[in-house]
Amino acid sequence: MAISVGRDSPTEQDMTADAEEIVIDALRNLARWLYRRLEREYDYLSSDEVVYAGIIVSGYTFTEAGQRFG
Repeated sequence: MAISVGRDSPTEQDMTADAEEIVIDALRNLARWLYRRLEREYDYLSSDEVVYAGIIVSGYTFTEAGQRFG
């Protein structure tokens, strides 16, 4: 993946030598953080407790074979 970092400076100052690396690291850290948050939310929403609560709240009933009943 290629990321190009530039600077639009009204004072025409040059970018620091490590600016691109800093931006890439920040974006990678953000991506990792977002992925962990999504993973935790998925684990929570697909947990037995949450699924069971959803079934109860919705009033679903099932047969012993697992077929929806009623």
